[in-house]
Amino acid sequence: MLVASPDLIALARSQIILLTQSLGAVVSAIYITENVADGNSPDLVEVAVFPEEGAIALPEAFPMLSMGTGGLVRQRRFVLPLIYEDAILGFLMTGRDDRDWFEYEQSQIQQIANTLAIACALDRRNQWLVANQQRHYEQQNNFLASLFHQLRNPLTAIRTFAQLLSRRILNEDPNQKFVVGILRETQHIQDLLSEADRPAPLLLSQANHEKALLPPATIKLAPVDLSEILEAIANFASAIAQERNIQFLANIPAHLPKVLGNESSLREAIGNLVENALKYTPEHGYVLLGVDLKLDTVHIYVQDTGVGIPDSDLSRLFERNFRGRQADGNILGTGLGLAIANELVQEMQGSIHVISQVGKGSTFAVTLKRSINA
Repeated sequence: MLVASPDLIALARSQIILLTQSLGAVVSAIYITENVADGNSPDLVEVAVFPEEGAIALPEAFPMLSMGTGGLVRQRRFVLPLIYEDAILGFLMTGRDDRDWFEYEQSQIQQIANTLAIACALDRRNQWLVANQQRHYEQQNNFLASLFHQLRNPLTAIRTFAQLLSRRILNEDPNQKFVVGILRETQHIQDLLSEADRPAPLLLSQANHEKALLPPATIKLAPVDLSEILEAIANFASAIAQERNIQFLANIPAHLPKVLGNESSLREAIGNLVENALKYTPEHGYVLLGVDLKLDTVHIYVQDTGVGIPDSDLSRLFERNFRGRQADGNILGTGLGLAIANELVQEMQGSIHVISQVGKGSTFAVTLKRSINA
């Protein structure tokens, strides 16, 4: 059933007040139509009525109004169709008992009807867009739910294989760290998939939609051991760098203070920066992961000798789906990694800064607060 939005109702009431105060109308009503079919009278949905205890009837007005676009004046009652692009979207009915309507007054009522017709058209279009958006969101949500469900079985298998390997490889074996890395990353993916199971509204507001993050959109901050996170990232980064003929370096102090953050979010943010650096660094280049300690803060930086970022792209670098010059290149991407990293770091009360030069490389620095409870 068609329902008028609060904005349309408010506008309709304001027009009735205008009819009452300016033109002396004692009764007025505004309806919108639905189930309009050729040769049949449309159903009416009440939008606003004055006085509220009763509405104006439209006895034999419909046949005449349905055939044309003019209004009907009868016994000091004025009935006008709300017409937009040759479609009758509703009716405006108003009347008074003490005098007939003058021509200039009928013209004013016609202007009010035109305003209401445009408002009805915009209201219906907006409702159609919202309904279409909801259907699209439901389809997308169903697709993602199916995809996440199908990912769980192979992920469980990978984790099981890694556990079996871990039991068969001695602790002193240098390959043991890669098995541990597989176990850690599969657990990370399982945590992310668990977040996808959280109930979500069918329609997100624009603000919430922009920050629909995994891991949790609501991040709980606590003291985080940075050493373990950076060690895990360094392990997978060195393996990837070796495969791509890139040198991976680490400049991480032996004893790091704890930072205020969220373990899963920090792993995701720094991991995205390192993966980006590896992606855009050509063969024989290098990627450096380092830490710089300050009195109240910790700076985690990722430096590379990659393709670099043009100055014109820097201001939009952390926008979702923005790839700038790289969109025309051969390196595939979604434009989400840096945006997610930036949003997660901001949720942890930190910041990201970047320095870059085309053809020479980039440096991304994440600044986080030291934990006072560490």
